[in-house]
Amino acid sequence: MNNLTLSNRQFFIHAIIIIFIIILLSKIFYIQIFHYEKYEDLASNNSQTKEIIDAERGLIYDRNGVLLVKNDSIIDLMIIPDEIKLNDTTDIINFCKYFNIIDSTEIKIDTIKYIDFFEKKLDSAKKFSRKKASVFLKNIPKYKVENLGVQWEGFHVKTRMIRKYQINYAANILGYTGEINKNELNADLNNYYIKGNQIGKTGIEKSYEELLRGKKGVKYIVTNSVGVPKYSYRNGEHDRLQEPGKSIMITIDSKLQEIGQKLLKGYNGSIVAIEPSTGEILCMATSPNYNPEDMIATNRSDMYPILKNNLNKPLIDRSISSAYPPGSTIKMLTALIALEEGIISENEKIDCNYGWVHPNKRVSCHGTDHKPLNLTNAIEQSCNSYFSEIFHKLIHSKSKNYGINTWKKYMNEFGFGNYLNNDLYTGVPGKIPDSEYYYNKYQNYWTSTYIISLAIGQGEMLASPIQLANYTAILANNGYFYTPHVIKKICNEQTEEPYVKCEEWEKIDSNLTEKKIVSISNKYFEKVKLGMEKVIISKKGTAQQALINNINILGKTGTVENGGFNPETKVYENKEDHSVFIAYAPKENPKIAICVYIENEGSGGATAAPIASLCIEQYLNGKIDTTFINRPQLNKFWKKEVINKINEPLYD
Repeated sequence: MNNLTLSNRQFFIHAIIIIFIIILLSKIFYIQIFHYEKYEDLASNNSQTKEIIDAERGLIYDRNGVLLVKNDSIIDLMIIPDEIKLNDTTDIINFCKYFNIIDSTEIKIDTIKYIDFFEKKLDSAKKFSRKKASVFLKNIPKYKVENLGVQWEGFHVKTRMIRKYQINYAANILGYTGEINKNELNADLNNYYIKGNQIGKTGIEKSYEELLRGKKGVKYIVTNSVGVPKYSYRNGEHDRLQEPGKSIMITIDSKLQEIGQKLLKGYNGSIVAIEPSTGEILCMATSPNYNPEDMIATNRSDMYPILKNNLNKPLIDRSISSAYPPGSTIKMLTALIALEEGIISENEKIDCNYGWVHPNKRVSCHGTDHKPLNLTNAIEQSCNSYFSEIFHKLIHSKSKNYGINTWKKYMNEFGFGNYLNNDLYTGVPGKIPDSEYYYNKYQNYWTSTYIISLAIGQGEMLASPIQLANYTAILANNGYFYTPHVIKKICNEQTEEPYVKCEEWEKIDSNLTEKKIVSISNKYFEKVKLGMEKVIISKKGTAQQALINNINILGKTGTVENGGFNPETKVYENKEDHSVFIAYAPKENPKIAICVYIENEGSGGATAAPIASLCIEQYLNGKIDTTFINRPQLNKFWKKEVINKINEPLYD
C-alpha cells in the first residue's frame, strides 16, 4: 500500500514537471515565432545607439542667381582613449606642436604646458568613454590629418558641415551660424536641436533658419556592451535620410551691395535701396562692416572680441538697427499732411525772413532770406520757415492734441514709428511722439513752439535708414508701398546650378506682397515730386552733385543737427552734422528708391547725395562711368574719391 502511494506521488511530481516544461517550451516557441520582432527590438534597445545626421543647409543666391553662400566641410579630431599609443613626452610635445595646440612663442621654453593640456583633454575623453570616440580638437585643417592613423594611433577624423561665403561683404545681410546656446535650446519647443548643433545667429541665416536648416536624418547602430558600434540595426530598415534645407534667392543685388559698401568705406553710416514696385531690398550696406568669413569656426573666436570692442561698432547694422533724426528729408511728408488736411494750397506762398519767428521761438533758415516760396520751391531750397509755418498751422488748426495726433497718424502710415513688419531678424521702430508723450513731458503747457523742430525732422522724432528708404518708395509710387523684404524666392530643391533651373517654387509670405496704401490723396504728390526734381537740376537746388545727365533723379537732402546737451557728461556737445539724402530714379516707372545716411559728415548735398547718385548709376546702368562725362556738377574731390574707392580692397 505504501509503495503504491509513493508511486502515485512520483507520478504526480513528474507530471507537473513535464507540464511545466511543455508550458515553458510553448512560451519560448510563442516568443521566438510570433513576437520575434517585438522582443528583438526590446533587446536591441539595450545595445543600440541613435546617430543623428545633420541636414545639409540650404544655399543662398542673390537676385541675379549669383551664389552667395554654400556649404563646406570642416574636420574635428576624434580620440579613442584605449587605442592611444602616445605615451612618450617627446611624442606628446611633437603632437601638440603639429596641431598648433598652444602658440609656441607664447609659452617659450615651458613645454610642461603641452603635457598638461594633452593630459587634461585625455582625461576628459576617458570620462566620456575609454572605448568610444569623442572630440579632442575642433576645426583641424585638412592637410593636417593626412596619414593620421599612421602617425598617431587612437586618433581619427570626423567631418561636419560649415558655411562657406562666396563674397567678402554683406555680412550684415547674410549673417552667420554658430553653436546653439542654452537660451536657444530652451526656446526650441519642437526639440529639433541638441547641444552642439549649429543655428542661424544673425541676418538671413537667422530669419530663415527653419527653411535653411532642413530635416535631420537618423541612423540606428547596434553596439557591444561598452558602446562600440558593430553594425547597422536591421540593415538600416528604420534609418531616415537627412533632407537638405531649402535654397533661397534673396532680393539683394550683390554688385550694388559691393559698390555701396566700398563707397561707405571710411565713414560711419549706411545705404538702403528698395525697388519701389515690389518692396524688394536691393542693397543694405552698413559701415564699418566685416568679412563674413570672420564669423566662421575658429575665426569667430579670434575676431568677435575685436569687432565687439571696436569703438565704431561694426557689429551694429546701422541700416536697420540705428535711429536718427531724418532732418529735412521729412519735409515732403510735412507738406503732404498739410495739403491733405487743408492747411495750405499747392501754390500758396510763405515768406522766409531768415527763419520762422514766434514770440518765444525762432527757427533759422540757413542764414538766408528766401523770397516768398510756394511748395515746390520750398522743397527745392529746403526753406525751414515754410515748413515750420505749415506745421504750426497744423498743430493749432483745431486743438494741439488733435494736431499732433493727426501728424502722428500720417507718420505711422508712412512706416515711421514701427518695425515695418518685415522679414529682417532685427531692427528699431524709431520714435514718433504724440499728445500723451508731450503731456508727460510738459503737462498741458506745451504749444507748437515746443515741438516746432518736428516740422523739419529734428526734435524728438527718430527714423531708421530703412524707414527713410521705404518713405522714399512711397513718394515714388504716389502713395503706396510694399513691405521692404529680402526674400525673393524659395526653392524646394538644392542645387549649385543657375537658379533659373529650379522647377518648384514656394510662395513667400503674403504680407510682403500686399500693397499698402496711405490715406493722402495721390493728386498731391506731383507738386512735391517737382520740388524733389528741382533739388538736383536747379541752380538753387541743394543736391547738384547728384545730377546725372542720362538719369532723371528726384531727391531731397538733409543736414541733421547733431549737437545738444549730454545728460551723462552734463555738457553741451557741438558735433558735426549728419549728412542725409533720399532719392529715387528714374522719374517715370521708378526702379530704385534709396537712402544714404552718413554720420558726422556735414551737409546732405556734400557727402550723402554723391554716394546715393553713384549707387543709382551702378544699379540702372550696370556700372559707374569713371569718365564722369555725364556728371557735370561732381567736384574734383569726389571724382578722385570714386576711382580710389571702387578700386581699393574693402578691408585694409
